[in-house]
Amino acid sequence: MYAITSNAMRYMEEYTMSAGIPGNVLMELAGKSVAEEIILRFPNPKTSILILCGSGKNGSDGLVCARWLLNKNYLNTSILFVGDRGKISSEFFEQAEMLVKLHPKVDIDELSYGNRTTKNINADVLVDSIYGIGLNRQLKERDIELINYINTQSSYKISVDIPTGLEASEGKVMGTAIIADLTLTFGYYKTGMFFGRGKEYCGEVKLIDIGLSKEGLKNIPDKITICNREFYDKTVADALIRRNESGHKGSFGTVGIVVSSKGMLGASILVARSAYRSGCGLVKILCPKESVSTFNANIPEAVVVPYNERSVCRELEDFINGVDVVLIGPGLSEDVLGETLVDTVLEGNTPAVFDAGALNIIAGRLDKFHKRKCQCVLTPHLGEMARLCGLSKRKVISKLPSYTYIFSQDYKVSVVAKSDISLICLDRHETGNELFLNTTGNSGLATAGSGDVLAGVIASLIAQGNSLNDSLLYGVMIHGIAADKSATTENLRRRMMAGDIVDNLFL
Repeated sequence: MYAITSNAMRYMEEYTMSAGIPGNVLMELAGKSVAEEIILRFPNPKTSILILCGSGKNGSDGLVCARWLLNKNYLNTSILFVGDRGKISSEFFEQAEMLVKLHPKVDIDELSYGNRTTKNINADVLVDSIYGIGLNRQLKERDIELINYINTQSSYKISVDIPTGLEASEGKVMGTAIIADLTLTFGYYKTGMFFGRGKEYCGEVKLIDIGLSKEGLKNIPDKITICNREFYDKTVADALIRRNESGHKGSFGTVGIVVSSKGMLGASILVARSAYRSGCGLVKILCPKESVSTFNANIPEAVVVPYNERSVCRELEDFINGVDVVLIGPGLSEDVLGETLVDTVLEGNTPAVFDAGALNIIAGRLDKFHKRKCQCVLTPHLGEMARLCGLSKRKVISKLPSYTYIFSQDYKVSVVAKSDISLICLDRHETGNELFLNTTGNSGLATAGSGDVLAGVIASLIAQGNSLNDSLLYGVMIHGIAADKSATTENLRRRMMAGDIVDNLFL
């Protein structure tokens, strides 16, 4: 399944209509589906339902919904027009006429601007069909007043397609927005539901199939594949190499971790543990000699190789030639030694995972990164992504898919921009880049060390012979699924530590 922008959604509707399906058929399916979902969740026909309709297509969907509810004897259904009389669409007139003919007793009430918040806007269920995905301007003061009042009501709030006030592509709040308990969105998820402040306002999101032609998707380059647990379960067997039950440690690859002299050793320990838990056969750690005892004590399964700073380049070259993938960055000091280590890895031929401190070093020497010899993947959080792009964090967040795509394309590298919902851009070379949105995981991942665990998972999958792209994409999902297993309640998410994620990998 995909998430698309509001412009792409309009294109998909137009493409479907050009294929012979009239717009009023799509509207009928949309409104009927909303009614069916209400009936499913509120099976008592005496449930009071108030449908708030704007003057455009979204309001028209609400009228269709009202008609179907009344058809099913939900007679306690009422309609409140809260739109602009001067902007009533032809679709709204058509649906209103049909509704009144079939249900002559129905009254489409109107809320005048002067008494919007004094009117009793309350029911068991409030249906928000005021503005849809076309909203691209700040709401008027009267709309803001109305929406703020709606948000104070205890009613169960259902938004049609997207909560009113939430911009559909970037998730911007246009003054204010309805805080929905449930959003019923049509055809495809809207990207604004995942980015910006979308998650704060959408509540539960359910996708409604209204029969849009799937052929039009091939013409939408910025569509984003949604990676949830269902996607993982359906695709992982074909994506990742099966484990050979007669194999030995050499069969499952070696992960090499590079540690600097002033680094945070705990980060590297987490990386090593997660790499082992993800199935690699051996972990080697290249570190200063004074750190050897720490690693031996905390991760005895690893082979620890000491280096001398005066000859570190030669020793690192030998080290990376003896592993299947090299991971550098967790706990890495951003100093001259750190720069030397990163440059040496860039100039090698061993696949690499760059994380944390290594990313900040790369951000300051993108010319060298562009000329690198190694194949690699990058795992920045949003602050590191901003530094890589040379922009403010706020600007990158505002258009994360665009900036991530452009960076990936310009530097021919696959990237995961880590956030509450991580965005992955895979470099596909000749066929063009692809965007993926990971929805596995939870707020428990917002803890020190969780990014180190992810880096270890990705490196381990690469070491086992999986492609860099599959290792990045599925590593992110495996990491998120482990977090979901670690914390099934809010209190468990509150107390989760990075080590808990390691312990739940592949369980």
